[in-house]
Amino acid sequence: MHRIAKLCVVLTLGIPFGRPLLAQQPPTSPPDTNGTVRISRTPENAYRFRVLGVYDATSGEPIAGVEVSDILTGISAMTTSTGTVSLFFLPEGGSFVRLRKVGYGVQTVPVSISPADTAPVTLILTRATQLDAVVVHGDSTPHYLSAGLRGFEERSSHHLGHFISETELRKNDSRQLGTMLGSRLPGVTVMTSRSSTYLVSTRKMCKGSALSGCQRPNCFVSVYLDGALIYPGGPLPDFSRMSVDDFAAVEFYETSEVPPQFSDAGNDCGSLVLWSRVR
Repeated sequence: MHRIAKLCVVLTLGIPFGRPLLAQQPPTSPPDTNGTVRISRTPENAYRFRVLGVYDATSGEPIAGVEVSDILTGISAMTTSTGTVSLFFLPEGGSFVRLRKVGYGVQTVPVSISPADTAPVTLILTRATQLDAVVVHGDSTPHYLSAGLRGFEERSSHHLGHFISETELRKNDSRQLGTMLGSRLPGVTVMTSRSSTYLVSTRKMCKGSALSGCQRPNCFVSVYLDGALIYPGGPLPDFSRMSVDDFAAVEFYETSEVPPQFSDAGNDCGSLVLWSRVR
């Protein structure tokens, strides 16, 4: 059996949404962004260039090469040698950003972008002492040590809900996540609007009055990423911007099956739970 180092991330003092701690150093150069974002900085929009800094919990040193991505658009940037990155690629109002670097954990945190939210954000990452998964001899299925993916394994063994393992996901690498999920998850269908893709429940095809003239489903599923609820409460995720390559496991529950930790009382359209892949 091979041991892989368990990855974890510690956020300083549990940073609240929109009120993070101060970063220690400004970026020395523009970040290397994966995506197309063109914003010219002016005094009026300076808040759009909010800074995020990432530091090692043991040494206190800045961590370069951390991938910081907007999970709702797929656009990402890498931290510089100072451990910092400008968040100008986030949309107005903010989004959920995912931090990922080999040797550390995968973490999702909310960040606000507004004239009232300009203080830099500081995140502290803790190095790993174990890897995230072990592979049992004679069994090609990964068996995870991290709490989140251990929970996925346990829940999938109960057969309450619909589950897609990492083995299945890897067979579909490079596909759009929405297209793949729409063909694999009973109770879910794909809704396309312009160039965007959304997942909606087939059990409740329209909201509102039967006389309202609704012609297509709009019962958007609740979405959790690495255990955190990102919708409702944030922008509606566009699954056309998400790639299968980024995920290790997927769970979907219709309302009658959903576990308490993934139950959103304000939404009865089902719960989709996504777990990030460690590269």
